[in-house]
Amino acid sequence: METNVSKAAGLNLLRPHHTGMAAIAGAVAGAVIGPETSAIFGLGIGGLAIIGAPFGAVAGVLVGIAARDLLTQGTPRSEHAEHRASWATTVAAVFLIGGAVLSAVLWDVARREAMEMDGILVMVLLPPTAILIVSLTALAVGVLRRRATARWAAVVVSVCACAAFFSQLLAELSLLVRGPDWAARTQNPEWRMSVLQAVFFVAIPLVITTLLLSSAARRDFK
Repeated sequence: METNVSKAAGLNLLRPHHTGMAAIAGAVAGAVIGPETSAIFGLGIGGLAIIGAPFGAVAGVLVGIAARDLLTQGTPRSEHAEHRASWATTVAAVFLIGGAVLSAVLWDVARREAMEMDGILVMVLLPPTAILIVSLTALAVGVLRRRATARWAAVVVSVCACAAFFSQLLAELSLLVRGPDWAARTQNPEWRMSVLQAVFFVAIPLVITTLLLSSAARRDFK
C-alpha cells in the first residue's frame, strides 16, 4: 500500500497556478525562439512567434514538472528561515534584482531611441516590462526568505530565458555559416556587440539556475 502511495505521489503534476506560471514563461520564450529558429535556418517565415508561443508553453510546463521537487523544499509562509541565506542563494537573489534593473534600463533605452511608430510599440511594452520587473523583484525576496515556490519559479523562468537567449545567440552565429562574407562580418563592431550581448543574456539565467540548484542553496531550502 505504501509503495502505491509513494508511486502516486511521484506522478503528481503541478497545481493549476504553478502550471500557469510555467506556461507563461515558456510561451514568452517560445515567442522568441520561433522567429530566431527561422533566422538560424534561413527560412524567412513570418509569424513564427505565434506558432512558437504554444509550443513554448508546453515546454515551460514540462520544465516546471521536471523541477517540481523544488516545491517540496523551503520555509512555509507562516515561518521564518532559521539562518541567513548562503552565498549561493544571496547571489542568485542579487542576479534576479539585476535582471529587474536591466529590464528597466533596456526599456528606457528603447524609449529614448524609438521614433514615431516604434515609440508606440515601446509604450505598449511598458505594462509587460513593469510586470517582469515586479516579478523578478518578488522572486528575489521570496528566494531570500527561502520560499519553495519562489525558488521553483526562478529556476523555471531562468531555464526558459536561457533557451530564448541561446536561440538569439545561435541566430547571430548562423550568419557566419549562411553568409558568404563571414570574414568581413566578424570584423563588424555591431555584429560583435550583438554576439557579446547575447552571450551576456545567456549567462545571467544560467548562473541563477546553477546557484539555486547548488548544494549550498539546497541546504538553505531544507
